[in-house]
Amino acid sequence: MEDFNLHLPYYAIIAAMLLGAFLIGYFFGGRSQKTIVVKTEQVKVPLSPNAQTEDQKSEPKASKAQERIDIDELSRPGPVRAMKTRERSGSLSSDAKTTIIEEKLDFSTLGRGDRHNKDDFQKIVGIGPFVEEKLNEIGIYNYSQLSNMTDQDMLGITQLIDFFPGRIHRDDWKGQAAALLIEKKKEKN
Repeated sequence: MEDFNLHLPYYAIIAAMLLGAFLIGYFFGGRSQKTIVVKTEQVKVPLSPNAQTEDQKSEPKASKAQERIDIDELSRPGPVRAMKTRERSGSLSSDAKTTIIEEKLDFSTLGRGDRHNKDDFQKIVGIGPFVEEKLNEIGIYNYSQLSNMTDQDMLGITQLIDFFPGRIHRDDWKGQAAALLIEKKKEKN
């Protein structure tokens, strides 16, 4: 019993706080409105109490129903949808990757690669297995694509595969790919 008497002031404080929270919630939160005001009306105050401006005479008063929109209408799915950019693991989704790649590279000059007949990029000095895999991920599979690169494409590829800036140009991937493409055509004939 002594413990209860020692803690009685604390219990009284907690009870008063709970009562206060209840009253605040009851009076201020109990008036939930299911409408949101979308349009506000500007009111022009006439100079004299009996005078009305021409705007006030010609404008019909908007009813409360016209000024408010029901929350249910706002919560319904609309025509605009967000694009999925990340998978659950945190990696970029394939749609987001495709969009980013299309923005950075001009495939009209590069050409589209054939993943089923991809070339061995590791024959090019400066490209190892990791970089070759990265190039394949962004849609570059063939020597012809590398030989058609512009300076803008080189910059885009550098950004997309997180490669050293200027390295593609210094290692002359374009020239090496063109030479390997000529060699490949000679082997076929």
